[in-house]
Amino acid sequence: MELLERDDERAVLAAAIEESRSAGRVVVVVGEAGIGKTALVASACEALDGRSVLWGACDPLITPRPMGALRDVARAAGGPMLAAIEAGSREDVLAAALDELAAGSVLVVDDLHWADDATLDLVALLARRLERARGCLVVTCRSDALSRRPEVSRVLGALPRECVRRIAPAALSEAAVALLARRAGRDPADLHAVSGGNPFFVTEALAAPADGRVPASVRDATALRVSLITPPARAVLELAAVVPGGVELWLCAQTVGADAAAIDECIEGGLLTLNGEALAFRHDLARRAVEDAISPVRRRELDRLVMRALEAAGGADPARLAHHARRSGDAEAIRRLAPPAARAASAAGGHRQALEHWEAALAVQDGAGGPGREEALEGVAIEAYLCGRSERALEARRALLALHEAAGEALRAGDDLRWLSRILWWSGRGEEAAEVGDRAIAALEAFPDSRELAMALSGRSQLAMLAERHAEAIGLGTRAERLARRLDDRETVAHALTNVGTALFKSADDDRGRAVLEEAFALAAAAGQEDHAARALVNIALSTLMQRRGDPRVGDDIDRALRFARERGLDGYAQYLLGARAGLRLLLGDWRAAEADAGAALELGDQPGVSLCPALIVLGRLQARRGDPASAATLDEAWRLAVRSQELQRLGPAAASLAEHAWLRDDLPAAAAAARAAYPVSVECGDSWARGELAYWLWRAGAPVRSYPDDPEPYARAVAGDWRGAAACWEAMGFPYERAEALCDADDDAPRLEALAVFDELGAVRAASRLRRRLRADGVRRIPRGPRPASRAGLAGLTPRETEVLHLVVQGATNAEIAEALVIAPKTVDHHVSAVLAKLGVASRREAGAA
Repeated sequence: MELLERDDERAVLAAAIEESRSAGRVVVVVGEAGIGKTALVASACEALDGRSVLWGACDPLITPRPMGALRDVARAAGGPMLAAIEAGSREDVLAAALDELAAGSVLVVDDLHWADDATLDLVALLARRLERARGCLVVTCRSDALSRRPEVSRVLGALPRECVRRIAPAALSEAAVALLARRAGRDPADLHAVSGGNPFFVTEALAAPADGRVPASVRDATALRVSLITPPARAVLELAAVVPGGVELWLCAQTVGADAAAIDECIEGGLLTLNGEALAFRHDLARRAVEDAISPVRRRELDRLVMRALEAAGGADPARLAHHARRSGDAEAIRRLAPPAARAASAAGGHRQALEHWEAALAVQDGAGGPGREEALEGVAIEAYLCGRSERALEARRALLALHEAAGEALRAGDDLRWLSRILWWSGRGEEAAEVGDRAIAALEAFPDSRELAMALSGRSQLAMLAERHAEAIGLGTRAERLARRLDDRETVAHALTNVGTALFKSADDDRGRAVLEEAFALAAAAGQEDHAARALVNIALSTLMQRRGDPRVGDDIDRALRFARERGLDGYAQYLLGARAGLRLLLGDWRAAEADAGAALELGDQPGVSLCPALIVLGRLQARRGDPASAATLDEAWRLAVRSQELQRLGPAAASLAEHAWLRDDLPAAAAAARAAYPVSVECGDSWARGELAYWLWRAGAPVRSYPDDPEPYARAVAGDWRGAAACWEAMGFPYERAEALCDADDDAPRLEALAVFDELGAVRAASRLRRRLRADGVRRIPRGPRPASRAGLAGLTPRETEVLHLVVQGATNAEIAEALVIAPKTVDHHVSAVLAKLGVASRREAGAA
């Protein structure tokens, strides 16, 4: 098939495929429906010499089938990949796909905008592995999906930049449309204007009967063509329209009695294509046009016929059966078919899809009780929790609690309370979570040898650990661990050990705490419990960072945990760890890397819980020190998340950041108020580092503070007026900005001028400006002028993503257009544009272009 005006795009795709022989490549083809994404990829793949192409497509089912595209690929590849898909092992599917890519195959995932979560996870994991491997992954996606489906935008935005090639096919020119019209013997007048140069629309319009007018849409063009076919052929066409992805030939015969003549008429008329043993439309736009023209009653009848035939034949994908059951409105069929579809989606990691199936099953229970309603509520509660829908999870779990209490099922009611406690904590309601957790334990102690009691004890241990009540956390966690070991409940053992190890770490028993956390990680990893394993690694890294500032192991701990989370698609943990690493790099003076990590965390979008808080704090502190007006909004958002959690590990850093922000603006009352907002909690919890930092900012603001024997040395020395000692402590830790802050309190000029040089080098514009004012007020004459805005921008540096954003800003792109071009969320673009303007020292997009 000839493709007009696609030589450049085809060359980029061909080059990427060729480069993938030695270095991994990911090609993302994004554009509107009908622009020719699939045709472009197919054309390039047809020209390959000696390389196999494994092609999988996502289908527009109401709820996508789990790993649908990868199932197509596995059937084509056979061998280990097919075995892995059939066994439901994501790790084995990933390994088999990487082996196929390394052997030279090109893997295509078409129509990613319809993908389920499991497919999106595997695409993300494959792309990350290709940073260090060989092979080519090609994905196509509709541009409008980037705003409709943030999870798709998030996956595409987080692809490794080094190996990604992006292609955005443009509309056909007026000349190309005229050429196609002349070849079809048609008048090109108005065709380009009406079609917008969309290739599929153009070809559909030219294939429609020539009646002297140009169809106004694909729907009109398709309707004209359908009006000319016989009733038997139209029955085949309508059947194909209600079966996304293709209808099998046997299904045509069994449902609408189609014969060869009717099928051939559809093929010869160019309305359907025959792919193996299935009929399909050339594009989903045409399928939708035909489907929309079918009456609602007829549509339901066709869906019911398809569902019954597929179910009778056996072996159909549960998601496909559930799709037709829901489309047919058959309540009994939905009750029967939605649960297995939900379980299959959940097993593949598609928790949002599983939730949709359970919601469908629940909706047809007619408010009745019984096992069907209870099973559906349980499914909704668990899957809503797993995909971050906390309020829905709470609603379903409370309904289950009411059912179990009414039925006198005390054990199950106690377990409901345990679940409620966990979900309340996850949604930021710590005090309520603790109260419900205590109720759960009280109820479940009537069942002293139950797994439910062990999990309730471990959950309550976790809450105590997060509230800095270390002895209570260790006691409850140890009790949970012992009970779980007696029951051979390894999951609860790992969960409890993580709580105990973290509490030991926080209570200054570092070595023992680390050993217990390593045991928890080993147990969870061996059992394939990725969430528990990741939590253990995160707590090793974060406990070291918070309790032992300057410990050389921190960087390696964070990188290890981040690698584990990324390789398993655990974006919530990855976001949290990127923020933590950003904080470490901020302390070490590598502000460019800190900002890049904070930006990467933001690009992962709104994850459940408080995982975005560390990145916001780092970004807000950078903005405050640089004088970026966006700093207030960033830090206010961090504080809002911290307050929701009611945990000192969030409240302390967020309050200290707000205090620093106010102090840099010479607003001492606001600085003191910000520090006081969390200081009493730090005193109550006995966290010396959090208490020390907040006391330091209270002292800076002129407020009286009490000293404690375990105050961290650099803060204690600073508050005591020993600026030399404080500076020496920070220097020994390798924290240049904190050292410079200590030098600012010197009683002679040389140390303060040294601090000024550090601020200038780091790009801390506001801190440097404040110090210059003090030096001038003290009569210091020779004060270095400092870098001009342009050189500051060069020093602070734009991240690679910010450079991309700047180029598009200069071209006049809006934030929505930038989001579409870079495949990132609009909210993320807002952060990037703000950072770019601040770094360039300008106030508007027009000034950014001039700079």
